[in-house]
Amino acid sequence: MTRQREAAAELPKLKAPPRFVSLANAKGYTFRAAPGVLENASASIPKELMVYRVAHAQPTREMICELAEKVGVSVVPELRASMSDTAEERYRQVSLIGELTADIMVKESNVGPDDKFVAYVAKQLGGITGENLVVLNMTVMDDGVFTMGVLGSDPDPEGEGPTEEEARAVAERFVERSGLLPEGCKLGGVSQSASTSGRPGSGERVIGRQVVYECYLEGYPAGQFVLQVNGKGEIYRVHRSVRNMTPLASYPILTPEEAVEALREGRGSLTGPARPGEPLEATIDNIKLCYDQAALMSRFETMQPSYWIEGSVDGYGDGFHALVPAVRPEYLAEE
Repeated sequence: MTRQREAAAELPKLKAPPRFVSLANAKGYTFRAAPGVLENASASIPKELMVYRVAHAQPTREMICELAEKVGVSVVPELRASMSDTAEERYRQVSLIGELTADIMVKESNVGPDDKFVAYVAKQLGGITGENLVVLNMTVMDDGVFTMGVLGSDPDPEGEGPTEEEARAVAERFVERSGLLPEGCKLGGVSQSASTSGRPGSGERVIGRQVVYECYLEGYPAGQFVLQVNGKGEIYRVHRSVRNMTPLASYPILTPEEAVEALREGRGSLTGPARPGEPLEATIDNIKLCYDQAALMSRFETMQPSYWIEGSVDGYGDGFHALVPAVRPEYLAEE
C-alpha cells in the first residue's frame, strides 16, 4: 500500500457537502484558463487544509430568549412560559413578543396591544403584560446559523436610506453592544440592501444598506455576518451564515489544475448561461479556495474547503461561477 493510500485509510471518509450531492452538469461548457490564472493560484495553494466538524445543538427556549436579550428584547413572561423547551426539528422559526429594553436593534416600539398578531397571541395565552412591545421574527438553526428581524422595521419606501458611513457606524455599535459577531469575522463592504424607484424624475433611491462582516477559516472565506440598516439608523435584519465548528483533521486537497478538470467532468456545481445542445466557451479568470457555507437550510456534518471558480462566457454578458470540492476524491465517501 502506498503512503498516500495509507494516509487515506487513516483519515475518516467525508460525506460530500449538500451542494455537491447532486452531480452538476458542466459538460456543456468548454473551459480554458486565462493566461497566468492557474500558475498564480498554484503558487499560493497549500497541499492540505483543515476540515471542521460542525457542532449541532437543538435550539432551546433558553437559547432563543438569550439571542433576543442580546438585541435588546426581553420575551414577555407569558410567551416564554408557553414555549417548548426544545424542538424536534433542527431549526426553530418563531415570532417573539417582547419588551424593548435597549435600542440595540431598533429605537422604539412599533406594535401595541391592538396589533393583530399581538392581540391574537394574547387571546391564546389569556393576556400579555408589558409595555414598549416589539415583535421579533427569528429562524435559528441547530448549527449556529440564524436570521432575525423586527416586525415593521423594513426600510420606508418614501424615506431616504443611510449613507455608507452612517450604516457602518450603526453596525459597529450593534456589534459592540450585542456581542453576536462570530470570532474571526472582519468588517468587509457596505452595499445597498433595498431601493425604490422613488418620486417621478428622482431616479432610483437607496432606502436601506447592508454591512457585511466576512468570516474566515485558515485565512479563507467561510461565511458572513450581515446587518441591514434602515433610514432611521435601526438594524432591521441580522443574518449569520457561520456554523459552530471544531477542527476535525487536515486533508489533502486538489491542485487548481485538478479542480478545473473535476469541473470539466461535472463534479461540483455551476451557475451560468445555458444553451441546450450547443457547447459554450468559457474562460476562467479567477480560482481560489473558500469554505463554502451553501444555503441557510442545508445541514452540514463537516465544513470542507472548496474551489471557487469564475469567469466569462463567450457571447454572453453574464459570466459563470462554480464550486468544486477541494478535498481529494479518495477521501470522500461514495454516494
